[in-house]
Amino acid sequence: MSTDNHLLPNSRLTKPTVSSENGGASNTGSSFTPHLLLSMLVACLGSLQYGYHMGELNAPQDYITCRAELNPGYDDSVLGRLGLSQCIPLTDSQFGLITSIFSIGGLIGSLVAGPLADSYGRKPISYWNCSIGIFGAIYLFLSDSYYGMLLGRLLAGISCGSLIVITPLFINEMSPAHLKGSLGSMNQVSINCGILITQSLAMMWANMLQWRWILLFGGLISLVNFVLLFKINESPRWLVSQGNMSDAEDVLSQLRGISRQESRQEIDGWIQGSQSVRNFSDLEARGNSQPSLGADLHLDRPSSTRSSLRDSESITLLEYWNDPKYRYPRRVITTILMAQQFCGINSIVFYGVKVIKKAFPDTAIIINFCISLVNVLITFFSSPLVDHWGRKPLLISSSMLMSVCSFMICFGIIENAPVLLVTFVVLYISAFAGGLGPIPFLIISELSHSETVGVAQSYGTTMNWIATFAVGYGFPALNSIMDGYVFLLFSAVAVCFSVYVYKFVPETKGKMDYTDVWKNLDPRVAYIQ
Repeated sequence: MSTDNHLLPNSRLTKPTVSSENGGASNTGSSFTPHLLLSMLVACLGSLQYGYHMGELNAPQDYITCRAELNPGYDDSVLGRLGLSQCIPLTDSQFGLITSIFSIGGLIGSLVAGPLADSYGRKPISYWNCSIGIFGAIYLFLSDSYYGMLLGRLLAGISCGSLIVITPLFINEMSPAHLKGSLGSMNQVSINCGILITQSLAMMWANMLQWRWILLFGGLISLVNFVLLFKINESPRWLVSQGNMSDAEDVLSQLRGISRQESRQEIDGWIQGSQSVRNFSDLEARGNSQPSLGADLHLDRPSSTRSSLRDSESITLLEYWNDPKYRYPRRVITTILMAQQFCGINSIVFYGVKVIKKAFPDTAIIINFCISLVNVLITFFSSPLVDHWGRKPLLISSSMLMSVCSFMICFGIIENAPVLLVTFVVLYISAFAGGLGPIPFLIISELSHSETVGVAQSYGTTMNWIATFAVGYGFPALNSIMDGYVFLLFSAVAVCFSVYVYKFVPETKGKMDYTDVWKNLDPRVAYIQ
Protein backbone atom coordinates (compact mmCIF):
# COMPACT_ATOMS: atom_id res chain seq x y z
CA MET A 1 0.00 0.00 0.00
CA SER A 2 1.33 3.45 0.71
CA THR A 3 4.99 4.08 1.19
CA ASP A 4 4.52 4.93 4.87
CA ASN A 5 4.19 1.31 6.00
CA HIS A 6 5.22 1.11 9.66
CA LEU A 7 6.02 -1.57 12.23
CA LEU A 8 6.74 -1.42 15.91
CA PRO A 9 10.43 -1.89 16.71
CA ASN A 10 9.99 -5.61 17.52
CA SER A 11 12.29 -7.02 14.90
CA ARG A 12 11.01 -10.58 14.86
CA LEU A 13 9.11 -11.52 11.73
CA THR A 14 5.64 -11.38 13.17
CA LYS A 15 2.45 -10.09 11.70
CA PRO A 16 2.87 -6.34 11.00
CA THR A 17 1.29 -4.07 13.57
CA VAL A 18 0.90 -0.36 14.04
CA SER A 19 1.11 1.78 17.09
CA SER A 20 -1.85 3.93 16.22
CA GLU A 21 -4.33 4.47 13.49
CA ASN A 22 -2.04 6.95 11.88
CA GLY A 23 0.95 4.83 12.13
CA GLY A 24 3.48 5.92 14.66
CA ALA A 25 6.55 7.18 13.01
CA SER A 26 4.86 7.83 9.78
CA ASN A 27 2.81 10.45 11.52
CA THR A 28 5.76 12.32 12.94
CA GLY A 29 5.15 16.01 12.62
CA SER A 30 1.62 17.22 12.11
CA SER A 31 2.07 20.75 10.77
CA PHE A 32 1.22 21.66 7.21
CA THR A 33 4.51 23.38 6.45
CA PRO A 34 5.11 25.99 3.71
CA HIS A 35 7.50 23.59 2.00
CA LEU A 36 4.88 20.84 1.95
CA LEU A 37 2.32 23.30 0.58
CA LEU A 38 4.67 24.41 -2.21
CA SER A 39 5.55 20.81 -3.06
CA MET A 40 1.87 19.86 -3.27
CA LEU A 41 1.02 22.84 -5.46
CA VAL A 42 3.86 22.18 -7.90
CA ALA A 43 3.10 18.46 -8.04
CA CYS A 44 -0.57 19.18 -8.68
CA LEU A 45 0.28 21.32 -11.71
CA GLY A 46 0.86 17.98 -13.45
CA SER A 47 -2.74 16.96 -12.79
CA LEU A 48 -3.92 20.42 -13.79
CA GLN A 49 -2.28 19.95 -17.21
CA TYR A 50 -4.12 16.65 -17.57
CA GLY A 51 -7.48 18.26 -16.79
CA TYR A 52 -6.77 21.17 -19.11
CA HIS A 53 -6.04 18.99 -22.12
CA MET A 54 -9.02 16.78 -21.31
CA GLY A 55 -11.38 19.74 -21.68
CA GLU A 56 -9.64 21.99 -24.20
CA LEU A 57 -11.59 20.78 -27.27
CA ASN A 58 -15.02 20.77 -25.61
CA ALA A 59 -16.21 24.35 -26.15
CA PRO A 60 -14.44 25.29 -29.43
CA GLN A 61 -15.48 22.13 -31.31
CA ASP A 62 -17.77 23.89 -33.80
CA TYR A 63 -15.15 26.56 -34.51
CA ILE A 64 -12.30 24.11 -34.98
CA THR A 65 -14.32 21.93 -37.38
CA CYS A 66 -15.72 24.78 -39.56
CA ARG A 67 -19.31 24.24 -38.39
CA ALA A 68 -19.68 27.84 -37.24
CA GLU A 69 -19.97 30.79 -39.58
CA LEU A 70 -16.61 32.03 -40.88
CA ASN A 71 -15.43 35.46 -39.74
CA PRO A 72 -14.69 37.72 -42.76
CA GLY A 73 -12.16 39.74 -40.75
CA TYR A 74 -9.97 36.75 -39.89
CA ASP A 75 -7.25 37.55 -42.44
CA ASP A 76 -6.54 40.82 -40.62
CA SER A 77 -6.24 39.13 -37.22
CA VAL A 78 -2.97 38.06 -35.58
CA LEU A 79 -3.55 34.40 -36.46
CA GLY A 80 -4.60 35.27 -39.99
CA ARG A 81 -1.43 37.28 -40.57
CA LEU A 82 0.56 34.26 -39.36
CA GLY A 83 -0.96 32.30 -42.24
CA LEU A 84 -2.95 29.91 -40.04
CA SER A 85 -6.29 28.60 -41.30
CA GLN A 86 -9.45 29.94 -39.72
CA CYS A 87 -10.67 26.37 -39.13
CA ILE A 88 -9.99 22.74 -40.10
CA PRO A 89 -12.77 20.83 -41.91
CA LEU A 90 -13.33 17.66 -39.87
CA THR A 91 -16.01 14.98 -39.72
CA ASP A 92 -17.49 13.79 -36.42
CA SER A 93 -15.38 10.65 -36.67
CA GLN A 94 -12.18 12.61 -37.27
CA PHE A 95 -12.87 14.99 -34.40
CA GLY A 96 -13.69 12.02 -32.19
CA LEU A 97 -10.30 10.48 -32.97
CA ILE A 98 -8.51 13.79 -32.34
CA THR A 99 -10.25 13.96 -28.97
CA SER A 100 -9.57 10.36 -28.00
CA ILE A 101 -6.03 9.94 -29.36
CA PHE A 102 -5.08 11.99 -26.31
CA SER A 103 -5.93 8.79 -24.42
CA ILE A 104 -3.61 6.71 -26.62
CA GLY A 105 -0.78 9.11 -25.82
CA GLY A 106 -1.79 8.93 -22.18
CA LEU A 107 -1.65 5.15 -22.33
CA ILE A 108 1.90 5.29 -23.68
CA GLY A 109 2.97 7.83 -21.08
CA SER A 110 1.45 5.95 -18.17
CA LEU A 111 3.06 2.66 -19.22
CA VAL A 112 6.58 4.07 -19.12
CA ALA A 113 6.17 6.61 -16.31
CA GLY A 114 6.28 4.26 -13.32
CA PRO A 115 9.45 2.34 -14.26
CA LEU A 116 11.23 5.53 -15.39
CA ALA A 117 10.23 7.38 -12.23
CA ASP A 118 11.52 4.50 -10.10
CA SER A 119 14.81 4.42 -12.02
CA TYR A 120 15.56 8.13 -12.48
CA GLY A 121 13.39 9.90 -9.91
CA ARG A 122 10.11 11.79 -9.91
CA LYS A 123 11.55 15.21 -10.74
CA PRO A 124 13.63 14.35 -13.85
CA ILE A 125 10.68 12.58 -15.46
CA SER A 126 8.46 15.56 -14.62
CA TYR A 127 10.88 17.86 -16.47
CA TRP A 128 10.63 15.68 -19.56
CA ASN A 129 6.85 15.53 -19.30
CA CYS A 130 6.55 19.30 -19.15
CA SER A 131 8.90 19.67 -22.12
CA ILE A 132 6.78 17.31 -24.20
CA GLY A 133 3.67 19.20 -23.07
CA ILE A 134 5.12 22.52 -24.24
CA PHE A 135 6.03 21.08 -27.64
CA GLY A 136 2.64 19.39 -28.03
CA ALA A 137 0.73 22.60 -27.25
CA ILE A 138 2.77 24.60 -29.76
CA TYR A 139 2.18 21.92 -32.40
CA LEU A 140 -1.57 22.02 -31.76
CA PHE A 141 -1.57 25.81 -31.98
CA LEU A 142 0.17 25.77 -35.37
CA SER A 143 -1.67 22.79 -36.88
CA ASP A 144 -3.70 23.32 -40.03
CA SER A 145 -4.55 19.70 -40.80
CA TYR A 146 -6.25 16.65 -39.38
CA TYR A 147 -2.95 14.79 -39.00
CA GLY A 148 -1.26 17.75 -37.36
CA MET A 149 -4.00 17.91 -34.74
CA LEU A 150 -3.65 14.17 -34.18
CA LEU A 151 0.09 14.47 -33.55
CA GLY A 152 -0.30 17.45 -31.22
CA ARG A 153 -2.95 15.68 -29.15
CA LEU A 154 -0.85 12.51 -29.06
CA LEU A 155 2.12 14.44 -27.65
CA ALA A 156 -0.09 16.16 -25.09
CA GLY A 157 -1.45 12.76 -24.10
CA ILE A 158 2.02 11.26 -23.62
CA SER A 159 2.95 14.16 -21.35
CA CYS A 160 -0.25 14.02 -19.32
CA GLY A 161 -0.30 10.23 -19.13
CA SER A 162 3.05 10.30 -17.42
CA LEU A 163 2.20 13.29 -15.23
CA ILE A 164 -0.98 11.67 -13.93
CA VAL A 165 1.17 8.76 -12.72
CA ILE A 166 3.87 10.95 -11.18
CA THR A 167 1.57 13.37 -9.37
CA PRO A 168 -0.14 10.81 -7.08
CA LEU A 169 3.26 9.28 -6.34
CA PHE A 170 4.68 12.67 -5.42
CA ILE A 171 1.69 13.49 -3.20
CA ASN A 172 1.64 10.08 -1.51
CA GLU A 173 5.37 10.05 -0.82
CA MET A 174 5.50 13.57 0.61
CA SER A 175 2.30 13.56 2.68
CA PRO A 176 2.11 12.73 6.40
CA ALA A 177 0.00 9.63 7.04
CA HIS A 178 -2.87 11.55 8.64
CA LEU A 179 -3.15 13.88 5.60
CA LYS A 180 -2.84 11.32 2.82
CA GLY A 181 -6.56 11.16 2.08
CA SER A 182 -7.11 14.92 2.04
CA LEU A 183 -3.93 15.71 0.11
CA GLY A 184 -4.49 12.76 -2.22
CA SER A 185 -7.83 14.30 -3.16
CA MET A 186 -5.97 17.39 -4.37
CA ASN A 187 -4.98 15.36 -7.42
CA GLN A 188 -8.62 15.31 -8.56
CA VAL A 189 -9.17 18.92 -7.46
CA SER A 190 -6.30 19.92 -9.75
CA ILE A 191 -7.72 17.93 -12.66
CA ASN A 192 -11.04 19.72 -12.20
CA CYS A 193 -9.27 23.08 -11.96
CA GLY A 194 -7.63 22.35 -15.31
CA ILE A 195 -11.04 21.63 -16.84
CA LEU A 196 -12.42 24.82 -15.26
CA ILE A 197 -9.61 26.90 -16.78
CA THR A 198 -10.48 25.63 -20.27
CA GLN A 199 -14.13 26.57 -19.77
CA SER A 200 -13.11 30.01 -18.45
CA LEU A 201 -10.92 30.68 -21.48
CA ALA A 202 -13.64 29.34 -23.77
CA MET A 203 -15.95 32.18 -22.74
CA MET A 204 -13.35 34.59 -24.21
CA TRP A 205 -11.70 32.57 -26.96
CA ALA A 206 -14.25 30.06 -28.25
CA ASN A 207 -14.80 31.88 -31.54
CA MET A 208 -13.48 31.85 -35.09
CA LEU A 209 -10.78 34.42 -34.37
CA GLN A 210 -9.22 33.08 -31.18
CA TRP A 211 -9.85 29.35 -30.62
CA ARG A 212 -6.18 28.51 -31.23
CA TRP A 213 -5.13 30.43 -28.11
CA ILE A 214 -6.98 27.86 -26.00
CA LEU A 215 -4.69 25.17 -27.41
CA LEU A 216 -1.53 27.23 -26.84
CA PHE A 217 -2.39 28.09 -23.23
CA GLY A 218 -1.79 24.46 -22.22
CA GLY A 219 1.86 24.97 -23.13
CA LEU A 220 2.06 27.96 -20.78
CA ILE A 221 0.89 25.78 -17.88
CA SER A 222 3.59 23.23 -18.77
CA LEU A 223 6.21 25.99 -18.84
CA VAL A 224 5.18 27.28 -15.40
CA ASN A 225 5.28 23.73 -14.04
CA PHE A 226 8.76 23.22 -15.54
CA VAL A 227 10.14 26.36 -13.88
CA LEU A 228 8.57 25.70 -10.47
CA LEU A 229 9.97 22.17 -10.35
CA PHE A 230 13.32 23.80 -9.57
CA LYS A 231 11.79 25.08 -6.31
CA ILE A 232 10.93 21.68 -4.81
CA ASN A 233 12.89 18.60 -3.76
CA GLU A 234 12.90 15.03 -4.98
CA SER A 235 10.57 12.57 -3.25
CA PRO A 236 12.15 11.48 0.06
CA ARG A 237 10.81 7.96 -0.43
CA TRP A 238 12.61 7.68 -3.77
CA LEU A 239 15.83 9.06 -2.23
CA VAL A 240 15.67 6.33 0.41
CA SER A 241 15.15 3.69 -2.28
CA GLN A 242 18.42 4.89 -3.84
CA GLY A 243 20.26 4.71 -0.51
CA ASN A 244 20.55 8.50 -0.26
CA MET A 245 19.61 8.65 3.42
CA SER A 246 21.18 12.03 4.20
CA ASP A 247 19.28 13.92 1.50
CA ALA A 248 16.09 12.04 2.36
CA GLU A 249 16.36 13.14 6.00
CA ASP A 250 16.94 16.76 4.93
CA VAL A 251 13.94 16.74 2.59
CA LEU A 252 11.65 15.07 5.11
CA SER A 253 12.71 17.52 7.82
CA GLN A 254 11.68 20.42 5.57
CA LEU A 255 8.39 18.80 4.56
CA ARG A 256 7.35 17.92 8.12
CA GLY A 257 8.98 20.79 10.02
CA ILE A 258 10.80 18.29 12.26
CA SER A 259 14.36 17.45 13.28
CA ARG A 260 16.64 15.13 11.34
CA GLN A 261 16.36 12.58 14.14
CA GLU A 262 12.57 12.54 13.86
CA SER A 263 12.75 12.28 10.09
CA ARG A 264 15.15 9.34 10.47
CA GLN A 265 12.57 7.60 12.68
CA GLU A 266 9.96 7.93 9.95
CA ILE A 267 12.40 6.65 7.34
CA ASP A 268 13.23 3.69 9.60
CA GLY A 269 9.52 2.93 9.66
CA TRP A 270 9.42 2.83 5.85
CA ILE A 271 12.41 0.49 5.68
CA GLN A 272 11.19 -1.76 8.48
CA GLY A 273 7.68 -2.01 7.06
CA SER A 274 8.90 -2.75 3.53
CA GLN A 275 11.25 -5.51 4.72
CA SER A 276 8.96 -7.10 7.26
CA VAL A 277 5.84 -7.34 5.13
CA ARG A 278 7.83 -8.69 2.21
CA ASN A 279 9.79 -11.24 4.27
CA PHE A 280 6.68 -12.30 6.18
CA SER A 281 4.85 -13.00 2.90
CA ASP A 282 7.83 -14.94 1.55
CA LEU A 283 7.99 -17.13 4.67
CA GLU A 284 4.28 -17.86 4.58
CA ALA A 285 4.48 -18.77 0.90
CA ARG A 286 7.14 -21.37 1.77
CA GLY A 287 4.93 -22.74 4.53
CA ASN A 288 7.23 -21.62 7.36
CA SER A 289 5.65 -20.56 10.61
CA GLN A 290 8.86 -19.19 12.16
CA PRO A 291 11.49 -16.91 10.70
CA SER A 292 14.78 -18.43 9.70
CA LEU A 293 18.02 -17.80 11.58
CA GLY A 294 19.34 -14.32 10.99
CA ALA A 295 16.02 -12.97 9.75
CA ASP A 296 15.81 -10.32 12.48
CA LEU A 297 15.62 -6.80 11.12
CA HIS A 298 18.18 -4.48 12.70
CA LEU A 299 17.97 -0.86 11.63
CA ASP A 300 21.65 -0.37 12.49
CA ARG A 301 22.48 -2.12 9.21
CA PRO A 302 21.59 0.66 6.77
CA SER A 303 23.31 -0.84 3.75
CA SER A 304 21.20 -3.99 3.80
CA THR A 305 17.97 -2.14 4.51
CA ARG A 306 18.57 0.30 1.71
CA SER A 307 19.36 -2.55 -0.63
CA SER A 308 16.14 -4.27 0.33
CA LEU A 309 14.15 -1.12 -0.26
CA ARG A 310 15.81 -0.58 -3.62
CA ASP A 311 15.05 -4.14 -4.64
CA SER A 312 11.42 -3.68 -3.63
CA GLU A 313 11.06 -0.92 -6.20
CA SER A 314 12.44 -2.93 -9.12
CA ILE A 315 9.40 -5.00 -10.09
CA THR A 316 8.44 -4.57 -13.75
CA LEU A 317 4.98 -4.14 -15.25
CA LEU A 318 5.21 -7.60 -16.83
CA GLU A 319 6.11 -9.17 -13.47
CA TYR A 320 3.23 -7.33 -11.84
CA TRP A 321 0.86 -8.64 -14.53
CA ASN A 322 2.02 -12.25 -14.34
CA ASP A 323 2.70 -12.75 -10.63
CA PRO A 324 -0.31 -14.51 -9.03
CA LYS A 325 0.36 -12.96 -5.62
CA TYR A 326 -0.81 -9.60 -6.99
CA ARG A 327 -3.86 -11.05 -8.74
CA TYR A 328 -6.54 -9.87 -6.33
CA PRO A 329 -5.29 -6.27 -5.88
CA ARG A 330 -4.73 -6.07 -9.64
CA ARG A 331 -8.34 -7.07 -10.35
CA VAL A 332 -9.70 -4.52 -7.91
CA ILE A 333 -7.48 -1.74 -9.29
CA THR A 334 -8.52 -2.64 -12.85
CA THR A 335 -12.22 -2.51 -11.99
CA ILE A 336 -12.07 0.76 -10.05
CA LEU A 337 -9.96 2.65 -12.58
CA MET A 338 -11.95 1.50 -15.62
CA ALA A 339 -15.34 1.93 -13.95
CA GLN A 340 -14.47 5.54 -13.19
CA GLN A 341 -14.62 6.20 -16.93
CA PHE A 342 -17.35 3.73 -17.91
CA CYS A 343 -19.73 5.53 -15.54
CA GLY A 344 -19.62 8.20 -18.27
CA ILE A 345 -17.89 11.22 -16.77
CA ASN A 346 -15.95 12.07 -19.91
CA SER A 347 -19.10 12.18 -21.99
CA ILE A 348 -19.57 15.48 -20.14
CA VAL A 349 -15.90 16.53 -19.97
CA PHE A 350 -15.29 15.90 -23.69
CA TYR A 351 -18.72 16.70 -25.13
CA GLY A 352 -20.66 18.54 -22.41
CA VAL A 353 -21.18 21.68 -24.51
CA LYS A 354 -22.57 19.61 -27.38
CA VAL A 355 -24.95 17.73 -25.06
CA ILE A 356 -26.19 20.90 -23.35
CA LYS A 357 -26.36 22.89 -26.60
CA LYS A 358 -29.43 20.90 -27.64
CA ALA A 359 -31.32 22.42 -24.71
CA PHE A 360 -29.56 25.79 -24.39
CA PRO A 361 -28.00 26.69 -27.77
CA ASP A 362 -27.03 30.25 -26.79
CA THR A 363 -25.66 29.70 -23.28
CA ALA A 364 -24.15 26.20 -23.41
CA ILE A 365 -20.57 27.41 -22.85
CA ILE A 366 -21.56 29.50 -19.81
CA ILE A 367 -23.58 26.62 -18.35
CA ASN A 368 -20.66 24.25 -18.90
CA PHE A 369 -18.38 26.69 -17.08
CA CYS A 370 -20.78 26.76 -14.11
CA ILE A 371 -20.86 22.96 -14.08
CA SER A 372 -17.04 22.86 -14.04
CA LEU A 373 -16.99 25.37 -11.17
CA VAL A 374 -19.38 23.20 -9.16
CA ASN A 375 -17.12 20.23 -9.89
CA VAL A 376 -14.09 22.01 -8.41
CA LEU A 377 -15.94 23.26 -5.32
CA ILE A 378 -17.53 19.90 -4.50
CA THR A 379 -14.22 18.05 -4.95
CA PHE A 380 -12.35 20.53 -2.76
CA PHE A 381 -14.83 20.68 0.10
CA SER A 382 -15.51 16.94 0.09
CA SER A 383 -11.81 16.03 0.33
CA PRO A 384 -11.84 15.78 4.18
CA LEU A 385 -14.65 13.22 3.89
CA VAL A 386 -12.22 10.76 2.32
CA ASP A 387 -10.41 10.47 5.65
CA HIS A 388 -13.52 10.94 7.80
CA TRP A 389 -15.98 8.51 6.16
CA GLY A 390 -13.55 6.24 4.34
CA ARG A 391 -12.99 5.31 0.72
CA LYS A 392 -15.53 2.50 0.34
CA PRO A 393 -18.70 4.31 1.53
CA LEU A 394 -17.90 7.29 -0.70
CA LEU A 395 -17.31 5.08 -3.74
CA ILE A 396 -20.63 3.30 -3.25
CA SER A 397 -22.71 6.42 -2.55
CA SER A 398 -21.05 8.34 -5.38
CA SER A 399 -21.70 5.57 -7.91
CA MET A 400 -25.32 5.06 -6.89
CA LEU A 401 -26.08 8.77 -7.12
CA MET A 402 -24.38 8.93 -10.54
CA SER A 403 -26.59 6.04 -11.66
CA VAL A 404 -29.75 7.92 -10.69
CA CYS A 405 -28.50 11.12 -12.33
CA SER A 406 -27.56 9.32 -15.56
CA PHE A 407 -31.08 7.92 -15.75
CA MET A 408 -32.56 11.40 -15.26
CA ILE A 409 -30.18 12.94 -17.83
CA CYS A 410 -31.50 10.39 -20.31
CA PHE A 411 -35.06 11.35 -19.39
CA GLY A 412 -34.27 15.07 -19.74
CA ILE A 413 -32.81 14.59 -23.23
CA ILE A 414 -35.57 12.30 -24.50
CA GLU A 415 -38.40 14.42 -23.08
CA ASN A 416 -36.73 17.70 -24.11
CA ALA A 417 -36.74 19.01 -20.54
CA PRO A 418 -33.80 21.46 -20.47
CA VAL A 419 -34.04 22.51 -16.82
CA LEU A 420 -34.25 18.88 -15.70
CA LEU A 421 -31.30 18.01 -17.93
CA VAL A 422 -28.99 20.71 -16.58
CA THR A 423 -30.06 20.08 -12.97
CA PHE A 424 -29.11 16.42 -13.13
CA VAL A 425 -25.91 17.11 -15.08
CA VAL A 426 -24.86 19.32 -12.15
CA LEU A 427 -25.86 16.63 -9.63
CA TYR A 428 -24.07 13.99 -11.72
CA ILE A 429 -20.85 16.01 -11.69
CA SER A 430 -21.25 16.66 -7.96
CA ALA A 431 -21.69 12.95 -7.25
CA PHE A 432 -18.55 12.16 -9.26
CA ALA A 433 -16.56 14.89 -7.51
CA GLY A 434 -17.54 13.57 -4.09
CA GLY A 435 -16.20 10.06 -4.52
CA LEU A 436 -15.55 8.38 -7.85
CA GLY A 437 -13.44 11.32 -9.00
CA PRO A 438 -10.74 11.65 -6.32
CA ILE A 439 -10.63 8.17 -4.78
CA PRO A 440 -9.50 5.83 -7.63
CA PHE A 441 -6.05 7.39 -8.15
CA LEU A 442 -5.63 7.80 -4.39
CA ILE A 443 -6.53 4.22 -3.54
CA ILE A 444 -4.11 2.50 -5.95
CA SER A 445 -1.12 2.90 -3.65
CA GLU A 446 -3.24 1.99 -0.61
CA LEU A 447 -4.29 -1.32 -2.18
CA SER A 448 -0.76 -2.18 -3.30
CA HIS A 449 2.21 -3.86 -1.65
CA SER A 450 5.06 -1.42 -1.05
CA GLU A 451 7.18 -3.12 -3.72
CA THR A 452 4.51 -2.49 -6.38
CA VAL A 453 3.38 1.08 -5.65
CA GLY A 454 5.07 2.65 -8.69
CA VAL A 455 4.20 -0.06 -11.17
CA ALA A 456 0.65 -0.39 -9.79
CA GLN A 457 0.14 3.34 -10.31
CA SER A 458 1.27 2.94 -13.93
CA TYR A 459 -0.91 -0.13 -14.41
CA GLY A 460 -4.02 1.46 -12.90
CA THR A 461 -3.55 4.65 -14.88
CA THR A 462 -3.11 2.59 -18.05
CA MET A 463 -6.44 0.86 -17.44
CA ASN A 464 -8.02 4.26 -16.89
CA TRP A 465 -6.61 5.54 -20.19
CA ILE A 466 -7.98 2.55 -22.09
CA ALA A 467 -11.44 3.26 -20.70
CA THR A 468 -11.03 6.99 -21.40
CA PHE A 469 -10.26 6.24 -25.05
CA ALA A 470 -13.28 3.94 -25.32
CA VAL A 471 -15.62 6.61 -23.95
CA GLY A 472 -13.99 9.49 -25.84
CA TYR A 473 -14.07 7.73 -29.20
CA GLY A 474 -17.26 5.74 -28.74
CA PHE A 475 -19.58 8.35 -27.23
CA PRO A 476 -20.16 10.46 -30.40
CA ALA A 477 -21.12 7.35 -32.37
CA LEU A 478 -23.33 5.94 -29.60
CA ASN A 479 -24.91 9.34 -29.03
CA SER A 480 -25.80 9.68 -32.71
CA ILE A 481 -27.37 6.20 -32.70
CA MET A 482 -28.98 6.09 -29.26
CA ASP A 483 -29.40 9.80 -28.50
CA GLY A 484 -30.09 10.23 -24.77
CA TYR A 485 -30.48 6.51 -24.19
CA VAL A 486 -26.69 6.19 -24.13
CA PHE A 487 -26.84 7.50 -20.56
CA LEU A 488 -28.81 4.39 -19.56
CA LEU A 489 -25.64 2.40 -20.26
CA PHE A 490 -23.70 4.63 -17.88
CA SER A 491 -26.45 4.23 -15.28
CA ALA A 492 -26.27 0.43 -15.47
CA VAL A 493 -22.47 0.42 -15.17
CA ALA A 494 -22.65 2.61 -12.06
CA VAL A 495 -25.09 0.22 -10.36
CA CYS A 496 -22.92 -2.81 -11.14
CA PHE A 497 -19.83 -1.00 -9.89
CA SER A 498 -21.53 -0.13 -6.59
CA VAL A 499 -22.29 -3.81 -6.01
CA TYR A 500 -18.71 -4.75 -6.87
CA VAL A 501 -17.26 -2.23 -4.41
CA TYR A 502 -19.55 -3.49 -1.65
CA LYS A 503 -18.53 -7.12 -2.16
CA PHE A 504 -14.90 -7.02 -3.23
CA VAL A 505 -13.15 -3.74 -2.37
CA PRO A 506 -11.54 -3.45 1.10
CA GLU A 507 -11.66 -0.26 3.13
CA THR A 508 -8.20 1.34 3.34
CA LYS A 509 -8.96 4.13 5.81
CA GLY A 510 -6.70 3.80 8.86
CA LYS A 511 -4.90 0.75 7.42
CA MET A 512 -1.15 1.10 7.52
CA ASP A 513 0.13 -1.72 5.32
CA TYR A 514 -0.78 -4.22 2.64
CA THR A 515 -1.48 -7.00 5.15
CA ASP A 516 -3.82 -4.84 7.20
CA VAL A 517 -5.81 -3.85 4.10
CA TRP A 518 -6.42 -7.34 2.72
CA LYS A 519 -6.49 -9.65 5.76
CA ASN A 520 -10.26 -9.50 6.38
CA LEU A 521 -11.35 -9.77 2.76
CA ASP A 522 -9.03 -12.59 1.71
CA PRO A 523 -6.30 -13.77 4.14
CA ARG A 524 -4.52 -15.59 1.32
CA VAL A 525 -3.78 -12.29 -0.36
CA ALA A 526 -2.26 -10.83 2.79
CA TYR A 527 -0.20 -13.76 3.98
CA ILE A 528 0.43 -16.07 1.04
CA GLN A 529 -0.06 -14.10 -2.14
